[in-house]
Amino acid sequence: MADCRSRHTFRNWSRTLKFEVHQFCKPKTEARIVEIVKQARGAGGCVRTQGAGHSFSQLLPTDDTLISLDDLGGDIHVQGTRVRAPAGMRLKDLIGRLADVGLAVQNMGSVTEQSIAGAISTGTHGTGLSLGSMSTQVVGVKLITGNGDVVSFAEADAELRAARLSLGALGILTEVTLDCVPHYQIEYNAYVGQFDHVMANLDALKAENERVLLWWLVPFFDRDEVIVITKNPPGTPAGILGGAQDRVVHPFGIRNAPLGKGADELWMFIAAQGAGGSSGFRRVWHMEGDYDEMLTLPLLPIFHTECEYAIPHAHSVKALQAFRAVVEENDFKLKLPIEVRFTAGDDILLSPGNNGPVCYVGASTEDNTAEVFARFEPLMRTFEGRPHWGKHFTLTRKDIQGMYPATYDSFVDLRNALDPDKVFSNSLLRELLG
Repeated sequence: MADCRSRHTFRNWSRTLKFEVHQFCKPKTEARIVEIVKQARGAGGCVRTQGAGHSFSQLLPTDDTLISLDDLGGDIHVQGTRVRAPAGMRLKDLIGRLADVGLAVQNMGSVTEQSIAGAISTGTHGTGLSLGSMSTQVVGVKLITGNGDVVSFAEADAELRAARLSLGALGILTEVTLDCVPHYQIEYNAYVGQFDHVMANLDALKAENERVLLWWLVPFFDRDEVIVITKNPPGTPAGILGGAQDRVVHPFGIRNAPLGKGADELWMFIAAQGAGGSSGFRRVWHMEGDYDEMLTLPLLPIFHTECEYAIPHAHSVKALQAFRAVVEENDFKLKLPIEVRFTAGDDILLSPGNNGPVCYVGASTEDNTAEVFARFEPLMRTFEGRPHWGKHFTLTRKDIQGMYPATYDSFVDLRNALDPDKVFSNSLLRELLG
């Protein structure tokens, strides 16, 4: 068929995944996806669906059939704040279309290159202890099952608790309905403090700010410096940060205005160097703007692999202190700062946030991934950690069963019902799910 070609090589954006498939397809209609799935099932083959290639995990690789939804097309359909969108639409395109009708996504991760399906299927998240991952915003899906049937799940359907974060194991998503909010602005402030001072005040920081995240500057000359970033509705009281010394430095005398993605973060890091040498906080950056500009980062060509674990947020301080001891003992070199974020709990079957609010801790490196992750991942698991599905992890089926004792069997049962012949499988999913 004209929409398929053989011997296609896939590479993810960071060049950490590379594999060759027998067949790569870019179908233009749901009917064509059904046809591809039925052909694969009849031949005893497998089909995996790629998004934008932003993931680090081994959930995607296959040597059989790989599908891209880029040519499926379609536009958003709005009913109040409920928005139905093509599952393959990139987040950056969704954001633009939502803005045209005065709407926005409730919360989001750091990049906008991902497809909607890829973002929700791996549990992409932003930060905010009262805000869930992107999967929690899903109120409906349409997908194609392993039998080639087209089915839909809505809020009243129990299946949606699995389909909101499915690892691509339940079917091929073609449409996703999101619960959106009116378009909003965010005030962005960045402060620098010493590690111990930040840990001592972490509970207050989480409570006083709608969104807070940490960049622990392990790769830099002062490993005890932490950048504390708050992203709040304009006018939110500063709380314990109200007494911070103001050291806002903006090039060319420009203040309170973004220079553009990437440039802002670069100047913030320059301003932060050496600013945290006291026992308090010092503010090094301030700006306001549209939510998507304030919540996201540019997809810079800093190639790396990331391992990120979600731990119960009550364990945040002890887990970070334990990893600091490991870093100091081993003199680890990391590619990027340790990133710490927080999200609300949810009831999604295989969500890292299932059963309560969590703290995400992410370690990013490149040349020494085996050395760093061999210490980081087991340590996070001692604090009841669960991995981010879109990033590096090394788990067995027994591990996953232990992490999700109340929901694992329900997910596997639904998978067996929707894909009895395991058309949407690969070696990792066979290991994890059977």
